[in-house]
Amino acid sequence: MSTPPSDDELWQAFVEATREAHRCQADFYNRARDRPGILRAALPAGAGPWQRGAALDFLTGLSDDVPALLDDLVDLALSPGWALATRRAIGTIPHDDLVPLLEPLVLEHLETANEDDYRRLTELLVHVEAWDLLGRLVAHGLEADAPDTREAADDLMESYGPMWRSDPT
Repeated sequence: MSTPPSDDELWQAFVEATREAHRCQADFYNRARDRPGILRAALPAGAGPWQRGAALDFLTGLSDDVPALLDDLVDLALSPGWALATRRAIGTIPHDDLVPLLEPLVLEHLETANEDDYRRLTELLVHVEAWDLLGRLVAHGLEADAPDTREAADDLMESYGPMWRSDPT
């Protein structure tokens, strides 16, 4: 009968695994010939959750490839299970660079957005503090045909309106 590992042994194994993961991450970053292509292939649901999670972790830690993948990441930001990790990756782009890149992608999604998409896009825009763009999203939602979308836009106006309106009254 073997003795279970001690807490210290378990911790040391974790530290060593983390060190090895960082070494592999650096190798991929420095040596891969098509990082964006590999990462793009890891983002769809069909690639599996470990691929997707590893890609989002990589992009959050080493963000050089995030702008090239922004379209894919905005799509993924609408997915409830991956929205937070995706927002973190997108948020690594400097604000002044991000907002002009994000604007056409968000506006494109408004054409087909449902209530849940509006809420997820709102979460993304709040996370990156894109207040003017959030105001445009809410204005679009207030004009929507779907009552649920208009109601969501009303809620968003109440919660975040002061962030983009010069006169919060």
